[in-house]
Amino acid sequence: MRFILLLLLALTLSNAQLREALLIGNSNYQYISDLENPSKNLRRLKETLEDLDFRVTVKKDLNSENLEEVIDRFASRLARDSQSIGLLYYTGHGCQVDYQGYLIPTNVDTQKKLKIKYNALNINKMLETLEGAGNRINMVFLDACRDVPTGAKGGTKGLGQPMARPKGSLIVYATEAGKVASDNSRFINSLIENISKSNQSIRNIGDNISNDVAQKSGYAQIPEVYTKLLPSITLTKENKTCTQTIPIPAKYRTVTKRVLVSEPLYKYTWLENGVYQTLEPKTKVVTEKVKVSDGTERYVLGSTGKYKKVRTPSKYTTVKITKVIEDVDMSKIPFSVNYKRISIPPTYKTATIQELVEPAKLKTISLPCSEVN
Repeated sequence: MRFILLLLLALTLSNAQLREALLIGNSNYQYISDLENPSKNLRRLKETLEDLDFRVTVKKDLNSENLEEVIDRFASRLARDSQSIGLLYYTGHGCQVDYQGYLIPTNVDTQKKLKIKYNALNINKMLETLEGAGNRINMVFLDACRDVPTGAKGGTKGLGQPMARPKGSLIVYATEAGKVASDNSRFINSLIENISKSNQSIRNIGDNISNDVAQKSGYAQIPEVYTKLLPSITLTKENKTCTQTIPIPAKYRTVTKRVLVSEPLYKYTWLENGVYQTLEPKTKVVTEKVKVSDGTERYVLGSTGKYKKVRTPSKYTTVKITKVIEDVDMSKIPFSVNYKRISIPPTYKTATIQELVEPAKLKTISLPCSEVN
């Protein structure tokens, strides 16, 4: 039994897919124009990739030595597992010299051709480094097709086509080879949107990004996509969903209201033969019911597996109310006397009442089928 458990554990570990991502953002340059700070977009991409089970490393504003070093370390991590998936995203300046594409570290003077060739990061050599890791898949997204002044013979705007295209690779440039893309978020926004789509093969991610960016830019920016022997796997699978009906409790509120216990009335007084006379309306005390609760309602699951609504009746309390049943007969007051009319205002008592604000109801929700009761 123990052997079987160990075997199952070993198989589980062997099938666990290592996912490594390296995100590089260069924006503060020493010799050429700065770019917009990429921190916010890198953070969004990082969170998206972590949701896809990538272990993500973020590096910013790398000089020539550090840029090469982080690529080497990234390749070393990928080399630990031949089934691993690597993703590299670079945003920053890039250019091409003698038909070779380069990513520009923050400390390289692009006005000098030799500085670019020996100190910038050659894209083809970078791809060869990743190929040397021997892992299953590498995705490379280069948001680096900026208008960089090289000032030297052989220097050209944009990035050249990658000569090295390792097996199992997806390489996506922010725009076509030899062209430039403005410093905007269009490319990374599309990357974030498309890489997290369910049931999408890695093969289709690049094409979907290219079509999306092209349409949104009015075809002024068309990402270039290069692939070689990509396996047909998906980064995320759509969870099968089921529906479930759940009861939503009723909502109540407690309010305080005034309840009439004596109606307003008038009485009359006058002096007649030295004696004060009083004339009042005829009243009667009656008992009435006053609602103090709308009752309760809820849905309960019956023996048949269906919900049924259960209600409790409204609640009442009794209140004694003094009501006027016959007004004053004014003819009983002598015509020759001066009378005084006295107003008796109504009287109230306060009652606390529970009112039904929103009835109980049933709601159908969607859940992963594994979570449905």
